[in-house]
Amino acid sequence: MPQVERDGIAERSCLERTRNESRRQQVLQGATHCFCRHGFHNASMAEIAKSAGMSVGHIYHYFQSKEAIIIAIVESQQEEVLALLDQVEGSAAPLADALVDEAARGVDSCMDLASTALMLEVLAEAARNPKVAEVVQASDAVVRARMREMLAKAMGGADPAAVPDMEDRVESLFTLFQGIPVRAIRNPSLDRERMVRIVRDMIRWILHERT
Repeated sequence: MPQVERDGIAERSCLERTRNESRRQQVLQGATHCFCRHGFHNASMAEIAKSAGMSVGHIYHYFQSKEAIIIAIVESQQEEVLALLDQVEGSAAPLADALVDEAARGVDSCMDLASTALMLEVLAEAARNPKVAEVVQASDAVVRARMREMLAKAMGGADPAAVPDMEDRVESLFTLFQGIPVRAIRNPSLDRERMVRIVRDMIRWILHERT
């Protein structure tokens, strides 16, 4: 096969993958809107298709079921968190300072009601559906491992396994952030600045030896 023809096939294949990924993201955005508005079980594939701007048949070309869509949402959220952690680690500031500085953006994200609604829908489905639970738990394990690595670096580059109470530190941090969305719903008057201050203090506490 001539090189020009091989190059043409490779280019078309790349364009097709890009187009498919764009379509998948279109479906995920439409599904996210429907899940937040109607809940997972009340959002029909027809509604998701309408929100995504495509036919139901077209959606089934990319996802076999609503379950597959929610699993893809979990995987997408994991990629976003890992990308954010990479960004923080790449900051010009010392890593410990960068983690503290990121608290405000983290609080803002946690207090976003649309994001909270989606998180609660995912967790509710994970509580009922073992397959979704498996994906959620595997994703959590990946993010926890990345956070252990970052905390160890922020504490002087130690081996994560050698840091005292590392698992307690990681769980404290995730419990804090993942609890904010629930508090924001239960207490609409939750003070954003106070939460930023609490989160910053907690990060500083986590990064230092405790008695």
